[in-house]
Amino acid sequence: MEEKIFDWSLEYIEKAPEEPGVYLFKNNKKQYIYIGKAVNIKNRLKNHYQQAKTDPKERKIFSESSVIEWIITKSDYEAFVLENELIKQYKPKYNVRLKSGSSYPMLVITDEDYPTVKISRKYGEIKGTYFGPFLPAKTARAMKELIHKLFKLRTCDPLPKRSIVCFDYHLGLCSGPCADKITKKEYLEDANVAKSFLSGNVKNVIYQLYDKINHYTQKLMFEKAAVVRNQIKAIETVIKKQEILGIPVEEADVFFFSGRKVYLIVIRGSTIIGKEELRISNEEFEEGNEIFILTSYYNNNYIPERIILSKEIEDLENFKQWLLKSKGKDVIIDFKLLPQVENFIKRNITFTDLDSLKYQFEKTFGFKLPNRIECFDISHLQGSFTVGSCVVWENGFMNKKEYRRFRVKTVSQIDDYASLKEVLTRRFKRYLEMENPPELVLIDGGKGQLSVGIEVRDKLKLNLRVFSIAKKEEILYTDDGKEIKLFENQELLKLFTKLRDEAHRFAITYNRKLREKEALKSVLDNIEGIGEKRKEILYRTYKTLDNIIKASDEELKKLGIPTNVAQRIKSYLK
Repeated sequence: MEEKIFDWSLEYIEKAPEEPGVYLFKNNKKQYIYIGKAVNIKNRLKNHYQQAKTDPKERKIFSESSVIEWIITKSDYEAFVLENELIKQYKPKYNVRLKSGSSYPMLVITDEDYPTVKISRKYGEIKGTYFGPFLPAKTARAMKELIHKLFKLRTCDPLPKRSIVCFDYHLGLCSGPCADKITKKEYLEDANVAKSFLSGNVKNVIYQLYDKINHYTQKLMFEKAAVVRNQIKAIETVIKKQEILGIPVEEADVFFFSGRKVYLIVIRGSTIIGKEELRISNEEFEEGNEIFILTSYYNNNYIPERIILSKEIEDLENFKQWLLKSKGKDVIIDFKLLPQVENFIKRNITFTDLDSLKYQFEKTFGFKLPNRIECFDISHLQGSFTVGSCVVWENGFMNKKEYRRFRVKTVSQIDDYASLKEVLTRRFKRYLEMENPPELVLIDGGKGQLSVGIEVRDKLKLNLRVFSIAKKEEILYTDDGKEIKLFENQELLKLFTKLRDEAHRFAITYNRKLREKEALKSVLDNIEGIGEKRKEILYRTYKTLDNIIKASDEELKKLGIPTNVAQRIKSYLK
């Protein structure tokens, strides 16, 4: 009976060409549901039709589509390129791809008479030398600030010509080339050392810096000598990190595929500079989708000299050719992880033995380990800014895109039970609408918190198990009266404490964010020229008073803050 639902497609499949190209599933609103490519379009569509009998994802593609179109290409490689471009442009519902915004920030030392450092998320958009990417993304801003602090590269853009230096010169973030406080030769030397610092290739320049210290000391220029000394300390830290890792590859991106997760590890200057779990949009990652992750990533990010993959992939030759066209030269692709990288993965990426966990869970509780568990926590500061958090564990992994946070609305004093009751009621009502609600809920707390959870569950008549976990003793209380000492079972201890600690972290982070926002706005209320709109802009952009002080007048001007108001802000905050 279900097969007849897909009979509309047989007419299209029969007409499909037996040639290479791209095929497109669309719905009756002409929206793209799925895009694929094939050496033989007809055979590939037949394969889709057969898979729809057993594969839930294929059934969804056919049930939500009403039309199949195709574009014939001259070769399989042309089909590969066209498929990539169409997926990038139309973002079909069932194609695996990285989330928009998955281009990671790089730092650029600009190619100018007086270079500065900028942040860019698109390789090549700014003329200069690129470094990175920086993982996680927030480290790019921190590194940019460090570059200004250590090497005093200008913060104004474009470079003005003036006789009086700006605030950043007095804050030690700029060497003042606009007011001739530094010679061009000295400035370019600092820019070159900054490049060496960012690339990790610092051993050759450190001797030059020691010579520079001696030169400044002999001329009694002690302030300049102190600046160079700080540079040397930062560079020596980089050298120590390199020698600890000792990776025999100058530049590489490592993609580690583990179950439904994909991790990126970045090697630059023979050292690991970061790792990140790549955020996948639409469908969860599946076997055979590796090529879509790679092309989606390199559509926006820098292509290194070498790419190391933890497993072999389909369409390898097409991928190599695509990289060659994009980069302008061959890229080495390896399938063997370096020993240093393997050790890094073991230390920094946590894996769950699901089979062992499932056995221990069922043995202890008498029912199967749920596919989805949600955990709740409450956080407040002496009854103010009371918030709740909900974190989600699915099939061995924390699913951060499903996390939820709650601002408690009905409780105005310290009452954890009432606050928890509100949060659970709001969340449990959503379970009534969800296709796959959790089968187990964990609450951070003791028997009192457990009672609240059971009360809300029973009131809404949900088929749901409720547990709570007490801190320090690490005792798990269940809704059927059991008390489990988790220290006696390491598998369960890791599962439940991981959930509890993550819910606690998420709740505290939200509570702190609300407090910081309120504190920042309270301070800004005292500054003339700052209304509600400007307060919101400053908070969203900088988060803290310290970051506002560091922001240049030009930067604030771009946000719509006039120069006189910007100077008033800095004067008040200092």
